[in-house]
Amino acid sequence: MKKLLHTLHSFFVMAVAVSVGVLVFSCSEGTPGSDDDGGDNPPTLSSAKSIASFSFSLSNNTSLGRTCTAIKIDDTFHVTIPLGKPLTSLVANFTASDKAVVSIGTVELTSGETAADYSALVKLTVTAEDGSTATYYVDARNGIAEFDEEVLKFMRTYGIPGMTVSVGDAGKLVYSRGYGYACQETRERVEPDYMFRLASVSKQFTSMCIQRLIDDGKVSLDDRPFAEGGILAEDYPEHKEQNEKITIRNLLEHTSGWSSSMDPMFSSTTASLSSTETVAYALRNLDFANEPGTSFSYSNLGYCILGRIIEKVTGMEYEEYLQEAVLDRVGTTDIRLGSTGQAARYDREVVYYSQSGTNGYGNNMKRIDSCGGLVASTEDLIRVLLSIDGRDDYPEIFPQSTLDRMFKPSDVSPHRYALGWRVNHSIFYQGCAYHAGNLAGTSAFWVRGGDGHHTALLCNSRSYISGYDDVHYTLANTLHSYRNFPTEDLFE
Repeated sequence: MKKLLHTLHSFFVMAVAVSVGVLVFSCSEGTPGSDDDGGDNPPTLSSAKSIASFSFSLSNNTSLGRTCTAIKIDDTFHVTIPLGKPLTSLVANFTASDKAVVSIGTVELTSGETAADYSALVKLTVTAEDGSTATYYVDARNGIAEFDEEVLKFMRTYGIPGMTVSVGDAGKLVYSRGYGYACQETRERVEPDYMFRLASVSKQFTSMCIQRLIDDGKVSLDDRPFAEGGILAEDYPEHKEQNEKITIRNLLEHTSGWSSSMDPMFSSTTASLSSTETVAYALRNLDFANEPGTSFSYSNLGYCILGRIIEKVTGMEYEEYLQEAVLDRVGTTDIRLGSTGQAARYDREVVYYSQSGTNGYGNNMKRIDSCGGLVASTEDLIRVLLSIDGRDDYPEIFPQSTLDRMFKPSDVSPHRYALGWRVNHSIFYQGCAYHAGNLAGTSAFWVRGGDGHHTALLCNSRSYISGYDDVHYTLANTLHSYRNFPTEDLFE
């Protein structure tokens, strides 16, 4: 009996052990939350897929002569490669997220090893361990690094998608460079000959037209357009009597005396009016803050009126006379009146990007023609500056007497405006004449150096961050002060 009980006990213990073993086996194979690698919920894979830095190191690209480090703006790495160096077979050094794979198309890149062609905009795909992807771009261009860095840092700080800068010296185009995007949506790069809106840099062209009319004996600086027998008296018979005191000089120097409480060219009150209708409205309604010729007050209206004087005297449209009187002599047909909508932009014209809720396409360019309606490239702006610098190393379009008149500072305080040009600013060296231009979606600046050295820069956006205008001035001065350029003439 004892033997039978012992046998039964042993059988029971064995059965329990087998049952427990089966249970453990079952849990290890199929229970949610199991730590076994073969379970239904494997460890989470990384989704990290960023590139923290990008460069072309000297050690891997000895032909470059130096390490070229990118400046990152949003999703794009901008890299300046020394002038004359090829971009077709460069080895990139980059820092990417752990376990992420970086590729160009189907070609996987290994930092410091894989050569690739960077002569056009390059799209980088970063694939995380979990299969998700991120996209970056590399915009590598030949240039002068210390010069380009100033431009790129400005763009990054103020959200400027695209820029061009050109430099003229001693009758030559010595530097011309595009930066960033003409169109962000299509990733179209800005090239050096792309056109931008000039905004108030258009005013200097209006002044040049007036100088031509003066030289031809058609008008004088002392003419009073609205006085009895004046050029525009019959066209605008209804006006406040004080307008009859205004001279062409006052219009050019911004000393007409009108109140600055409303700018008729950009007021919602007159937005639906043509340029001619706007002038008529302003002459009837705009109050005077000072007597004409006694104080400076910047006026877009004054330059709109100058455009109407040009048309009245010549019998030609403003743009037509500008081409004949100035641009044909410079040798360009690519400075022209801008189009109003994005769909109507010219070939090689950038897209304009608004900031702070403004509308980059809210202005009728025909309406603001002579005060802010032109488009041009920085290269053509340099052609113009070389043509009016009074030197014999490039064909001049005006005699020296005309240049002396155009750049002579006003006798009216603050003595920093001539006939369409700003002068005598402490930030620029003596002899410089310059002007900025701003519209929603546009920033422009050019500097005529008294020594035959000239700079032009154009942007396809305009920031409203406090201090932007001062920094824009400083950037223009910094670029204009740079001198270490090649002697090759890029116009040839």
